[in-house]
Amino acid sequence: MKKIALVILPVIVALTGCATGNSYLANRNTTVEMYHIFDFKTSAGTSVVTNAAADGLAQNTNDLNQMSPLQMGKTVPVEPGRFVIDDIGATLAGSNSGMGAMMQMAAMQNGGVSLKAARCDDAVWTSRAQRSISGSSNLTLYSCLYKYQAGYRLNTYAVFKKTEGGVYQISRTIANSLVGTPEQWVNKTILDTVRSIEKATGAKSVRLEGQPELTELPVGILFGNN
Repeated sequence: MKKIALVILPVIVALTGCATGNSYLANRNTTVEMYHIFDFKTSAGTSVVTNAAADGLAQNTNDLNQMSPLQMGKTVPVEPGRFVIDDIGATLAGSNSGMGAMMQMAAMQNGGVSLKAARCDDAVWTSRAQRSISGSSNLTLYSCLYKYQAGYRLNTYAVFKKTEGGVYQISRTIANSLVGTPEQWVNKTILDTVRSIEKATGAKSVRLEGQPELTELPVGILFGNN
């Protein structure tokens, strides 16, 4: 406890004693987007893959909503589908609805950031997982699982808002050093989902594309070969 106090005290003095402290103490809200797509060559049943994906997501999120749309009359395609990102505010605004106008106004007050979501047309499984940490970050992670003749394709899209600066930044910095930054935890959530599918199916995943690179993870978490 004494060591922590000795570390924090100089920081507080520095923040309150210079102009840069004023900048540091200002609240900054940043919206971050990322996506990653993984391929699994496996003949495992759909329920095996979807249950594994859900188990992986549940390790790091507070709330999980999932759905397995009916595939009546559909044949398994040669090539898998791909998710698209919908700008919900823009879509509603185009319909001339009052809700669309309200969402556009909210976006303007939020630095021009609109509400976005992943659309998973023709996916055999979709999910929306959320993880909220009061005063730090608010994550929504969409997953779309596409089945095709050679296996499965997992599309993930994350959008989250993180808060930095302000009077609570010191405690955030300490917490981040112990358990990881919001970005690191999003990466961990995605990779835990991938590894859960690998374990259940025995298939090795291949990361096909994504932004940004999956290079940062919380301390103590091994990155592996993905």
